[in-house]
Parts: sequence; structure tokens; C-alpha cells
Amino acid sequence: MSLSNSDFAQSWLDQFSDTERALASRLADAVMLVSHDALYRGLRARLDDIMAGREEKDLNRPIALFAERAVDTRDIEDPDYGFIRHEVLPFFPGTENGRATGEGMPPIVVDPEDQEVGSEGAIANFITGYERLHRGRVLPHPGPDSLRAGRVSHIVIVSDFIGSGKRIWEMLEAFWRVATIRSWHSFGLVRFAVAAYSGTEDGLKLVRSHSSGPDVRVVHACPTITATFTGRARDEVEALCRRHPRKPRFPFGFGWSGALIAFSHGMPNNAPPIFHSDRKGWLPLFRNRSALAADAQFPSANADELAERAREVLHIRAAERFLADETNRRWIETMLVLTALRDGARTVGNVSARTRLPIAEAEEILRFTQIAHWTNDRNVLTVLGRRELRRLQLRRSRTVVLPTDDQPYYYPTQLRAR
Repeated sequence: MSLSNSDFAQSWLDQFSDTERALASRLADAVMLVSHDALYRGLRARLDDIMAGREEKDLNRPIALFAERAVDTRDIEDPDYGFIRHEVLPFFPGTENGRATGEGMPPIVVDPEDQEVGSEGAIANFITGYERLHRGRVLPHPGPDSLRAGRVSHIVIVSDFIGSGKRIWEMLEAFWRVATIRSWHSFGLVRFAVAAYSGTEDGLKLVRSHSSGPDVRVVHACPTITATFTGRARDEVEALCRRHPRKPRFPFGFGWSGALIAFSHGMPNNAPPIFHSDRKGWLPLFRNRSALAADAQFPSANADELAERAREVLHIRAAERFLADETNRRWIETMLVLTALRDGARTVGNVSARTRLPIAEAEEILRFTQIAHWTNDRNVLTVLGRRELRRLQLRRSRTVVLPTDDQPYYYPTQLRAR
């Protein structure tokens, strides 16, 4: 069942006028729901990639994991120009100069009133579980003494979601302000990495721009209003977010991200207030950004969500039975990618956000479509690619013709007839 057809969403939808309700339903159904299991599986895979991708000399060294958190800052008045400069303080207090020592930072304290805080508990629990799985190879939230004694190869920041990228950039900067860590980095003794389930393109770009040169890995690109809707539909959705609830100051969320994602533990504040604000009596879909009431709507497996996306985008009534076969599943995924490219997606991030496919799978399919000459090197559909997409859209039979072991590339005569 789609989110808009659930009992959970009806009170929220009832607030819209008759002319707005269909558009609000489309907006609600565009939200990507991420269960705890999907979050933990995705983060585990990204951390495994980081550990396995290290140089051979580092494979026997542990990595240090830190849950994303707000760091201390101060405002300094510039005596020459008279303006206030925002400065990030060292992650370990008093370590801006000299040798860093000590046990490190205290445990994370979750403050539900802080709009930038909310996922630390879930991520901290994940880190604890991952450390137990890799005892001796992972150090959770170590201080300077433990970092030095363990000879860690990587400092890894773990997060569920990178919205504006501001908090993780500041956390990287806080580590960078520790003189000892900066010295280790300059000698190639330690590297930085970020593992997150999802992120917006702007947020990922900001994080990757940090001087520490972090290796940033995410499972899914985040669907946003601008990435999900195009043309007139996008204009109408943006206008709807500007109207409700009662003309909000930031209609597309913190950093104007327009993020369309919700985790089991909550919705980020980078999402439009139309979903989570209670301003002036508005009934939010995710009250206080909590997704607990929507738990029944979270997909139990990626195949369920892929089937829903296939029905919506490709209008395949019985998509579930094709998903049971890996070859059939790949064909549907390929058609989803071609549809995203037809609608204007040009980057891997855009394709992942529109299709809800993991970035790694989207990259693989894009490579395949180029080999098959369905797309060019700029991810633009060729004449042949448009023909293949049109063939699926015009087909009305109950069973989709799919590649087989004998014909793995589908319509090989078409490819030879270029």
C-alpha cells in the first residue's frame, strides 16, 4: 500500500482542498521510507567497503568510528573588519596546539528539542553493534590516547543522512583543528572517511570539499523535490510547500534541501515543513519529525519498494513476480533508469534519487546502457534507448519479454542493425 492510501496519512490529506489532495498524495508517495534493517544493512556494507578498500599496510590496523554530532563553535569578532567570524573548536578540547592526550569526548546526549539532533542514538547503537561484530578491528568513539595506542588507519564519521552537509563538515573541521591528528594526516598515518545511508547532492559536495579530503560513501542518493518532480509538476509541488502550513519561512526544510526521506527513527529537518510542522494548528504527517506512527508503511525489503516504484513509473501490474528472478529484476531496474534519464536525470546521484536504486547499482546499469548504446557518455538516451523504453511502455501483455541466458542483451538484432 502506498503511503497516501494508508490510514496513517488520511488526517494529513484531509487538510488539503479537493484540488490539492491529488498533488499532496503524490508528494507523500515520493517520500523514501528507510527501515532500521535497511539502514543498518546499508551502513554495514559501506563500512565493510572502507575497511576492505584500505592499502595492504593498513588492513591489520583498526578504524575509529564516530557518530555524527554537533561540535562546539565560537563567534570571534575580527578586529580589522569588524564582522563576526564563526569558528569551529577542536573536537578534543585544548588540543589545537601541542600533543593531544586524554580519554576523549563524553557520550552523546540526545536532545529532542535540538532540530539538528535526532539520529545520534540510532547511529550510536549501530556503532556498538558493528564494534562487537569486529572486535579489535573497530574503536568506537576513541579519545587521543586510544587513537594513538590503536594506531588507527581511518577516522570515520557515521551518519544516517547528509542534508545540507554543514554538521559533518564542521565535525571534520573539528578533527582537523586537533594538531596531532592533522600531523598524523600530513604523514599519511590516518585518513578520513564518511559513511552515510543517504545524502543530497549539495550536502555531499560540501562534505567532499573539506581540506581533509574524506572518502565519502553513501548507499542511496536522497530523493528531493527538484530531483523527483519535473516541469509543471515540480512548480505545483513547490507552490504547495510554500502554502502549507501557513506560508512557512523555510518551505523546503533546513538548507532549502527539499529532502523526501524518512527513517524509522525520524524524518530529517531538511524535509519540507509540510510533512512535520505543527505551525498554526497544522496536523503533520510526521509529528515532531517522528516516523513511529508510520512504521507499518516501511518496506520490509527492497524488493517491495522496487515493485511499488515499477508499478508507479512503468505501470507493470505484476512487477513482484518478475522481481523473484534476478534477470527480470535487472530488466525492471534498467527501465527505471532509462525513465529517469528520459525525465532529465544526468548524474548517478540523480538517477539513484529518482529510481530509489542504490548508487552502486545505478552506476552498474548506466555502464551497461552505454555498452548497449542505449545512452551516450553524458547519460543522454540515444535513439535506440528511447526505442527500447517506448517498446516497454506500449506493451500491453501481462508478461514482459525479458532477457534469457541465450539472449542476455535483449533484441540483439536491433543492436547489430545500428
